[in-house]
Amino acid sequence: MIHAHVEVRKNLKSVVGSNLLSNRQIRKLLPNRTKTSNKTSAGKVLIIGGGKGLYGAGILSALAATRTGAGYTHLMTDLTKFPWIKFPDFILHPIKISELKNKEEFAIGIGPGLGIEDKNKKLINYLIKNNFKKVVVDADALTLIANSNFPSLPPTWILTPHEGELARLLKTTSSLIKKDRLKAIKEAQAKFNCTVLLKGAATLIATPNSPKILSIQTGTPALSKAGTGDVLLGMIVALRAQGLDTREACLVATYIHGKAAREWGEEGNDHLSLRPTDLIERLPKTIKLIRFKK
Repeated sequence: MIHAHVEVRKNLKSVVGSNLLSNRQIRKLLPNRTKTSNKTSAGKVLIIGGGKGLYGAGILSALAATRTGAGYTHLMTDLTKFPWIKFPDFILHPIKISELKNKEEFAIGIGPGLGIEDKNKKLINYLIKNNFKKVVVDADALTLIANSNFPSLPPTWILTPHEGELARLLKTTSSLIKKDRLKAIKEAQAKFNCTVLLKGAATLIATPNSPKILSIQTGTPALSKAGTGDVLLGMIVALRAQGLDTREACLVATYIHGKAAREWGEEGNDHLSLRPTDLIERLPKTIKLIRFKK
C-alpha cells in the first residue's frame, strides 16, 4: 500500500501526514463510459507543444492524453517534418493563435517542447484574455510566465512545475525550494491564485480556497527522467476534459502516473531503464487494476 495524505471526492481535504490513499478511493474519481457514451462526451484535449526540433515532448503529452481517455486529442505543433503517419489518432494544427479560435471548451495543455521565444507569450495571453478555463501550464510555458507580466491567471488553471521551474516562478533558487517545499507551494498558490502541482519524490498539490495541501507519494526514482512530466501533463489535461475538477484531475493523474512506474518496476525492470513511452504503454493495465482491484 502506498502512502498519500488525502480524503476523496467533492469534499477533498488533506492534512499532510495522516490518511492512506487506496485504489478504491481513486476508483470513485475515474471517468466511466456508459452504453450511450461517445467521443464527444469524453471531451476534447489540445496539447500546445513540440516546437521546431522538439516534437517529442508534445507527442508524449498527446499520447498520454489518448491513453487516459480523451475523446479527441488535438496537437498544435511544428508541422514541417512531423511524422504524420505514426499518429493517425491526433488532429494536428500549426502553432498559430488563429488555431485557438472556437476552442474555449477544450482542455488545454501548453508548454512541452514549445520553446521560450517571445512569440509564444501571445498564446498564453490569448488563453487568458479569452477566458479559457481548463488550462494546464508546464515546461516552457512556465518559463514564459516567470519571465513576463501576464494578467492574473484564472483560478481554474493548473501550474505543474518541478523545483527549478517553481524557483523561476517565485524568483528564488532551487535550493531554497527544496529546503521548504511546503512553504514554496503555498507561496506559489497565493501568488498565481490557481492550482499548483509541485513535482518531486512527494508531489504536492495546492488549490485555491483550501489551506490544506495534498501529498502524493506513489512515484519512484524511475520517474527521474526527461519526458515523464510531459506524460503527467497529458494525463491531467485528459481528466480535466472528462469533467474532473482541478484538484481531482491532479490527484488522480499523479496517483496513476506514480503507480504505473512502480508496477513497471515490480515486473522486473530496473528503475534506471524506464522510458516515458514505457510509462504510457503501462497506463491501460494500471488504470484497469485501479478500476477493478480492491
